[in-house]
Amino acid sequence: MVLDNTLAAIQPGAFTLRFGTAYYDGSKWFAEVGGNLLSARWADPTQAVQGAKIMVGIVNEGRGQSSAYVLSGFSDQPRPSSGQITAVGVDELLFAGDDGGIYATKRFIGPTSDYALGNPVQLIWTMGYPTVLGVIAALATPPPAAPPAPPPVVAAGTEVLTATASDTFGVGGWGRWAGGGEKVYSGTYGGYTLTGSFFYGAPRPALAGKTITAIRFRVPQRLTVGNYNSGATIHLYAHTSGARPGGDVARVAGPFDIAVSAGQPPAWVTIPIGNAAFAGIAAALVNGGGISFAGDPYTGWTSRLTDPLAGQLELDWSA
Repeated sequence: MVLDNTLAAIQPGAFTLRFGTAYYDGSKWFAEVGGNLLSARWADPTQAVQGAKIMVGIVNEGRGQSSAYVLSGFSDQPRPSSGQITAVGVDELLFAGDDGGIYATKRFIGPTSDYALGNPVQLIWTMGYPTVLGVIAALATPPPAAPPAPPPVVAAGTEVLTATASDTFGVGGWGRWAGGGEKVYSGTYGGYTLTGSFFYGAPRPALAGKTITAIRFRVPQRLTVGNYNSGATIHLYAHTSGARPGGDVARVAGPFDIAVSAGQPPAWVTIPIGNAAFAGIAAALVNGGGISFAGDPYTGWTSRLTDPLAGQLELDWSA
């Protein structure tokens, strides 16, 4: 026989590979190779199916003894890993594999009622026979990403106004009193009436449409003029100019009176919302106006050139 000749030709310890089929005689599995039923060892785990194609390794162990080893099943093409149900029987499923072939199987997980025409299914193969593992769940399309949250609406805040100029008007114009230098004077001295002002430039867009809820003003260092060794009450007004006008400023709201001490250092004062002059002062400042000192007693105050924070304003607002 051909196989006998093959075995005889194998040198001791040598190995040859043959193709055959699995055969079960009712009590034991054999490897059928070239018409011969060989008792064989089977690779573990090998789940044999009657008639399945198998690869058999044959080793000559010497002294005329040969052993057969079933290495695995094989097929001419790879088995499909998935398919689509084409029919559902009482105990059998038919499916089209993803390789284009049509197959039938009585091996499936769950009852046949779990399967319907067109279901995509996952497959596993054992020695050439398919088992349907179940229906492949459709991949859910992820929902579109939520748009970014809009920026929070700022409902309140504080706008800081730093003086762009300070000066005194009197004796025929701006900056002619006591050597100029943007110092601020107010009151009457030697028959001359003086007024001093702080200017803040153009209107602030951030304040448009807002409600002003508090105003704080930084009174500068008091100068050693007039009765500087005594306390005094000074008078603050709002004016309408963003910069020095040709003449004195137009004071439109006030006065807001504050008490100052002898030689007072820079100090913050609050114009509360309940003050009678508050609404007019707030409106003037929002529209680009500034703060003016006017009226007796005669006092002098550091310029913004000496102290950049002289006359600074803080306006609290709400939307």
